[in-house]
Amino acid sequence: MSDSDIRHTNGRFAKGNPGGPGRPRNPVSSAAVELDRLGTAVAEELMLSTIERARRGNLRATEMVLQRVWPVRRHRPIDLDPPPGNGMSNLLNEHAALAHAMMNGDITPQDAQAATRVFKALQEQMRRADQQNGAVGKNGENGEKR
Repeated sequence: MSDSDIRHTNGRFAKGNPGGPGRPRNPVSSAAVELDRLGTAVAEELMLSTIERARRGNLRATEMVLQRVWPVRRHRPIDLDPPPGNGMSNLLNEHAALAHAMMNGDITPQDAQAATRVFKALQEQMRRADQQNGAVGKNGENGEKR
């Protein structure tokens, strides 16, 4: 079979010629499944060994076991006391409280960042509401100019 029977002059494969075996189906996922199977078998053995070392007083092993059994909590509620009154138009105190909690290690930087995004969105909504209320006040209830 000559090359001209397999390919056109533009380099594409001729009709009826698949162009070779191609890439095997799911080679990465097959390898991952095999690694997961091996990892599960070995992980149990390693965990039992680490627990035994922790019981004998190895502090690093104890820390590893506790981290595995009782991981750091993420995405938990954050307690903040809003200022009294109708609004939180000046959220500077809340931003400061978030920064303080993050620096003390009470909350993660990711949690502080997420809460900051909520505060910014709230401030933007309050600013828009104030603008709309100002426009209604100037124009009257029905939008008529006074």
